[in-house]
Amino acid sequence: MLTPRQKQILKAIVEDYVFTAEPVGSRVLSKKFDFGLSPATLRNEMADLEDEGLLRQPHTSAGRIPSDAGYRLFVDDLMDRSAAQLPTEELRVLERFQFDSRDLNDILAQTAKVTAVLGQCTAIVRAPRLHQSRIQFLQLLPLNNRDVMLVVLTDHGSTISQLVTLPGELATDDLAVLTNFLNAHLRGQALDALTHGKLGAMIDEMAQFESVIRTLWQRLHTAKEPSDRVFVSSASFLAQQPEFGESGKMRGLLCLLEREQTLANVLALLNPHHDEMAHVAIGRENPLPDLHECSMVTATYSIGNQAFGELGLIGPTRLEYPRAMLAVETMARHLGQTLTRIFGYRAGI
Repeated sequence: MLTPRQKQILKAIVEDYVFTAEPVGSRVLSKKFDFGLSPATLRNEMADLEDEGLLRQPHTSAGRIPSDAGYRLFVDDLMDRSAAQLPTEELRVLERFQFDSRDLNDILAQTAKVTAVLGQCTAIVRAPRLHQSRIQFLQLLPLNNRDVMLVVLTDHGSTISQLVTLPGELATDDLAVLTNFLNAHLRGQALDALTHGKLGAMIDEMAQFESVIRTLWQRLHTAKEPSDRVFVSSASFLAQQPEFGESGKMRGLLCLLEREQTLANVLALLNPHHDEMAHVAIGRENPLPDLHECSMVTATYSIGNQAFGELGLIGPTRLEYPRAMLAVETMARHLGQTLTRIFGYRAGI
């Protein structure tokens, strides 16, 4: 158990180190903060905090910096979230976050940019998985006698295109009939709910097109396989941080930011409860070694009451946590409201 004085000292060290990126010594504390304590007393208290695993000394002649455990205690118990504010200039950016586009990818890319600006970190946003989508409209576009392009528009604004080679030639009029038939039976169907029973019922009704329907059905099942898309903004922020000055560390982070499926899995893992509250993973709390010197602040966004994806910020453990948490929660809420307004009614939400 820490004394109230030790908690004040730890809080001051975290806040000073976040701002300066320089190890904090007892003389700095005594000058910057009115503890009413001598440098010698502060040194003793800092040594006790180090013994508790809350501070560490990067070099014997340097001051101390927070450990992962020190940051965790700060986030859970010491920081004042009510004092966090998003600067006026950046709030204007948020006010311009009104989407004229109906394209989901454009919306998510813009979300990543605004989140990065508000949080002053690298931002990541995961798109809804395609297997959660519902078919809004599909079309068969003839390319030659046997090849067609199957185009599916989902209720989330995504377009799925599949090149399909039919088992035999199909007349243009028959292709139009089949397109209308498929729309009548599949509009509003979830891509992950295309059951064999549904297939059988369609074949019973259109037996003359059985082989074509089976071929198209197979491609629709291919289209519904999870294919996570992650939008990244301001990767350069990480390169500007002194913690990642070593080329090996930065190279590992940049490689990670290019692995969309891995990022998507991390986002989902860090948000098991699917709510808009910010979740903070510090240092080795993160599941990947490349993130062990980073902190991630993440939240889930929803369409209506249904969780559809996550967004977050990645930065060094020396992170301005109240601001990052406020930015992530603000953007998760705003993105959810935007998507509900644009796509929610299509999903029956």
